[in-house]
Amino acid sequence: MKRRTFIELSTQGIAGLGIIPLISSSCAEKNDTKTVNGACCLDCPDSCSWQVTVSKDKVTEFKANNDNPYTAGKLCNKMADYPTSVTFNPKRLLNPLKRAGKKGEGKFKEITWDKAISEISAKLKTIIKEKGGEAIMPFSYGGNEGKVQGNAGDNFFAHIGATELERTICGDAIVAGIMATNGQTMGVLPEDIIHSQYIILWGTNTVHSNQHLWPFIQKAKAKGAIVVVIDPFQSQTAFLADWHIQPLPGTDTALALGLIHIILKEKLQDQDYIEKYTAGIEELTKHIETYSPKTVAEITGLDETTILKLAHEYAKGKPSLIRVLIGLEHQTNGASAARVIAMLPALTGAWRQLGGGLMNMTYELFGNAFNNKILDIPEALKNKKTRKINMVQLGKALTASDLNPEIQALIVFNSNPAVTMPNQNLVVKGLQRKDLLTIVLDHFITDSARYADYVFPATTALENWDILASYGTPYLNINEPAIKPLGQAKTNTEFFRLLSKEMGFNENYLYHSDLDIVKGLLDSDKPYLRGISFESLRKTGWAKMNIPEKWMPHAEGNFGKKDGKCLFYNPEITPALPDYIPFAYSEKERTQFPLHLLTIKSTKNFLNSTRANHEMHIQKEGKPFLDMNEEDAKARNLVTGDDIKVFNQRGEVYLNVRIKNKVRKGVVCMPQGFWSSLMKVGSSANALTHDVLTDMGGSAALQEARVEVMKV
Repeated sequence: MKRRTFIELSTQGIAGLGIIPLISSSCAEKNDTKTVNGACCLDCPDSCSWQVTVSKDKVTEFKANNDNPYTAGKLCNKMADYPTSVTFNPKRLLNPLKRAGKKGEGKFKEITWDKAISEISAKLKTIIKEKGGEAIMPFSYGGNEGKVQGNAGDNFFAHIGATELERTICGDAIVAGIMATNGQTMGVLPEDIIHSQYIILWGTNTVHSNQHLWPFIQKAKAKGAIVVVIDPFQSQTAFLADWHIQPLPGTDTALALGLIHIILKEKLQDQDYIEKYTAGIEELTKHIETYSPKTVAEITGLDETTILKLAHEYAKGKPSLIRVLIGLEHQTNGASAARVIAMLPALTGAWRQLGGGLMNMTYELFGNAFNNKILDIPEALKNKKTRKINMVQLGKALTASDLNPEIQALIVFNSNPAVTMPNQNLVVKGLQRKDLLTIVLDHFITDSARYADYVFPATTALENWDILASYGTPYLNINEPAIKPLGQAKTNTEFFRLLSKEMGFNENYLYHSDLDIVKGLLDSDKPYLRGISFESLRKTGWAKMNIPEKWMPHAEGNFGKKDGKCLFYNPEITPALPDYIPFAYSEKERTQFPLHLLTIKSTKNFLNSTRANHEMHIQKEGKPFLDMNEEDAKARNLVTGDDIKVFNQRGEVYLNVRIKNKVRKGVVCMPQGFWSSLMKVGSSANALTHDVLTDMGGSAALQEARVEVMKV
């Protein structure tokens, strides 16, 4: 099951601004003070709860909800100034626009909603009549994780038979790998990490990208826990850890198999747990013979002593916990790495203890909670087969000459693909097509919107209803609008309702109101939502799912696979046992581009590409650097601060070099998220990445890229 499938199954003050508040159901009189609850809708595992206070037609306070024990009264740098940096930003888009120049110039003229919807409807009808619904494709992702605004348009696109977008760029390889072993992704809950004594943070920069988990890790450290970070880049989390293990990029599968080799060879496993709750130990034991410490050291670039020490300490650490997140998967071995790592807690019996096991996603809690009937469409429509296109390969889809029918219309919302998708120059080439109708819904003129034919102003989280299901916590949030939409902004859902009406569609499933969807999802008799209702959520803003206080899902097996067992050997997967298979670079590529490029989410003030256009956030973040090892820099006569060009066969990026040995020799690292239009020569990190997919799950193997660097 894909990451998004889980969602679908489940799924400072601004005094002085004249803002008309949304009158609450309590019939508050005008100018009365009211506080409404909301939550961050961005693609982050923390899903912070917040509160917005409105008094005398003005927003007077915006803060984290102090009562949520996980948010704990703190918002991240990216969201702490949300009202000023987004909702009331003077550069915010507040009127519909129609292109008035060449694609990419960013020149537009204002147009009314009625006229824009009418023109788009006519164009889409013609496309459907001449080419069929598959010539139309949605493009959306984690710019809004809400059940309402994030999933907007699903029924519309199903109704017209549009091409189905595989939204798999992040998370799906991890999910596929863990599912292959455990049959589910649920494991240790974040707050239970305080009980762990040996914590491995594998492929995650917790301090920056999962910051509300870090205080719980610090509590565990105060009680004696050891924190180990496995990452090819010395992140802030790695810097603060007790031990940073720095393998070569893409070799995590080999390292994990090497740990299993040592655990089994030295009989450090929990044989009783293996016999009761796992299957395939014989096949696994034979399989890992070739992954000796010597062999794994050669693959990973680590010392044998490091590998041995890690295996010993992990197996003996009671309880031991492995935390994995998205950074691990962006390699061709991404799913295999997750698959092997998921075997480790079962081998050592770590699941038997509170705070022991594997921590990954919490989607399944919400998948088994919501009442999704309100989102239902007829079975015939639900089961209609339409072609699928992976979002990672958007550039190929928009430029393919043999695609039948070719994409004639692209509707973009909750996403900025011109920046966030790999093989950036190919994506831009596709967006430049004169015959491609591109429609964008957003708060600002993004790099993607610059290529649009029509741009529509979308509401912000202060202006719409939503339900936020977290993928990293067991907490559910409601988002209530604090103010009416500014200007002519409308919700994503309203855009599709208006378009459906103009196109003459009469089906009820296309016209559910946002509030009805919120109430309908919560009208559930499922156990995890017991005691949680629309009314109770409006009062508190958040609620912890109704789950056992002592959450130990696999203390006695109960995995999602056959007979409830963890599968070391899975005959339903090809291959049945995971192997390390390095990406096959040509000798010419290795020679021309000798440096392995990492493009990572290392920014403190941006999330993916969100906030990367806001001046205050840009100033806080500072200019982007390429991190390089001093030996590689010396070979190229480079010193910190030099202007450089980083290039390969796909593109080039201009920035400055920083030499701090945060990466190993032969590896360089560049931050993702900076908008191309705001960088030199109009290129950012994804101009260098390619659109190869992971071994399972269809995620982006972004880290499989090679480059050369030169001074300019």
